[in-house]
Amino acid sequence: MIDTNWLIGLHIPAALMPASVLWLLNASFVIILMYAISKISFKKFLEDVSGQHVFFGAMVMLFLLWGVKAGVSPGLGFHHLGATLFTLMFGWPLAIIGLSIIMLASVLLQHNELVSLGANGVLSIIIPVSFSFGILKLSQRFLPDNFFIYIFVVAFFGAGIAVAASRLVSIILLALVDAYPLAKLIEESLLYTPLFMFPEMFVTGMLVSIFVVYRPAWVATFDDERYIVGK
Repeated sequence: MIDTNWLIGLHIPAALMPASVLWLLNASFVIILMYAISKISFKKFLEDVSGQHVFFGAMVMLFLLWGVKAGVSPGLGFHHLGATLFTLMFGWPLAIIGLSIIMLASVLLQHNELVSLGANGVLSIIIPVSFSFGILKLSQRFLPDNFFIYIFVVAFFGAGIAVAASRLVSIILLALVDAYPLAKLIEESLLYTPLFMFPEMFVTGMLVSIFVVYRPAWVATFDDERYIVGK
C-alpha cells in the first residue's frame, strides 16, 4: 500500500514509477545539478555574508512552506514550489542548488526514499526553474525594460507558468507510466491546476515587489539601471 502522507518536497512516490524511469530521471537530475554547481562562483558567494543570510533564510522559509500541501492521491498533491522566487532572487544555478538541498533535507527527515529524488527534482525543481529563467530571458529580449514588466510578467505570471509546467509534465509522466487512469489524473490534478497557480503567483509577485523596492540587493536578476533609471 502506498503511503499517502507525502510531505514537503517529495510528491511523487517511487512506487508509482518503473525502476528504469526512476534511474533515468536520477541520472538526468544529477547531471543538471552538477552543471548548476559548476556555474556558481563560490568565492563570490562566500565573500557575500549578507547574501548568505538571505539565501539560507529563504531556504528555511521555503522548507516550512513545502509542508503546506494539498491533494488527494499520492503524486497528485500540490505545494508551494518557490522556484520562480528563488530563480529571480539568486539566479538559476543557486535556485537549483537551494531547492535541491531543501528537497534532500525533507526526504531524510520524512521517509528516506532516496530513489525518487531524481523524479521529484526534475519535476519540482528543474522544470519550474527552467521555465522561470526562460520567461526572464524572453522578457528581456522581446519586451520593454520596465519595472512593471518585471513584476507582472516575469514574477507574477512567470510563477504561474512555472507551476503549470511542473504540474502538466507530472501529469504526462504519470499517464505515460500508467500510474493512474487518465480520468483520475484530469479530475484530481489537471482541473485543479489553475486554482493552485494563483497562490504561487500572488506570493511570488508580492514578495518580489517588496524586495525590489526595499531590498533590491536581494534580487540578483533585478537591475535598477535596466528597469527603473530613465523610464
